[in-house]
Amino acid sequence: MLLNRNQDICAAELDGEICLFNPQSAAYLHLNSTGSSIWNLLEAPTALDDLINKLQVLYAVDLDTCRSETESFVAAALEKGMLLQSQPV
Repeated sequence: MLLNRNQDICAAELDGEICLFNPQSAAYLHLNSTGSSIWNLLEAPTALDDLINKLQVLYAVDLDTCRSETESFVAAALEKGMLLQSQPV
């Protein structure tokens, strides 16, 4: 499964952090610096494991913590429609 940004989402950077707005649901999400990094890393469709590996390098965090925190963020972003899942081509 690949993670993709929802192309309908409006994104803006404010003070180094990204704010997202879903016009279909009127949901708003303010990303902290880590969430903003995840959003930026998902500029192209990316597998969850690849995303976690990139985040481990960026933040020098252990695998279990990185996986847990990333999966939690991704689940919330999927629920709010900010991210989508797709099958690899």
